[in-house]
Amino acid sequence: MKLDKVTSLFFATKIDSKLREGLALSKPGDKKYFDGSSEEFLRVMEIGDEKDKERWIGKIIKPGPAVTEVDDIQRNILSILRRIAPNARIPASAVKIFVLQGALASPAVIDDEADGDEVEVGSGPYITY
Repeated sequence: MKLDKVTSLFFATKIDSKLREGLALSKPGDKKYFDGSSEEFLRVMEIGDEKDKERWIGKIIKPGPAVTEVDDIQRNILSILRRIAPNARIPASAVKIFVLQGALASPAVIDDEADGDEVEVGSGPYITY
C-alpha cells in the first residue's frame, strides 16, 4: 500500500457548453478568477488527446486537506463559478477530486511495502494545461 503525502489535489468540474459560454462571456475583470494567475482562484486544465480532450475548471489544493475543509473548498469553487458564469447551473455533486500529476505535482510516493524509503514516480493519465 502506498501513501502519497506530497501530490496536490485538483477539485474541479467538467466544462460543458453552458459553462464554456459563461467563461467566454465573462467580464474582463472576472478573468482573473480562472486564468490561473493566482492560487486563490481557479484554473482551466485539459485531459486527454486531441479527439477526446476534456476541459476542467477547478482549484489546486495542497496535499492532505482536512476532511472538514472539503465542503468549504467545494462551496468556494461553486461561488466563483456562479460569479463568472451565472447562467451555468452547476450542482455541488459536479465537483470532483483528482490527484494532480505532472508539472504542478511532486510525484514522490511513500511505499510501505517496499524495502526502505523508496520513492516512485506516478504514472497514468495526466491533467495538463
